[in-house]
Amino acid sequence: MDKSKSLYDLQELLDTKIIASSGNLKGFEKYVDLAFRCVEEEGINRPSMGEVVKEIENIMQLAGLNPNIDSATSSRTYEDASKGSGDPYGKEGLI
Repeated sequence: MDKSKSLYDLQELLDTKIIASSGNLKGFEKYVDLAFRCVEEEGINRPSMGEVVKEIENIMQLAGLNPNIDSATSSRTYEDASKGSGDPYGKEGLI
């Protein structure tokens, strides 16, 4: 996949009616960028789940949607719940 090209050359996967009627696929581009960051080979280069939630909320707002209407949770509630959870594979969780 060529990351240097517009939409990573994914236009062939999109319905041409969507491309023609939308004109602005910035949200889609951001979503694809986020997906590529989530599958980076090295974990250090991947976003945290809190960052993923925030980015998806931003993409939804860009599209004119309210990310908090259909969901009981948001990036704020996710971050509050995950604080102090530590490494699930670390030894401190073992008895």
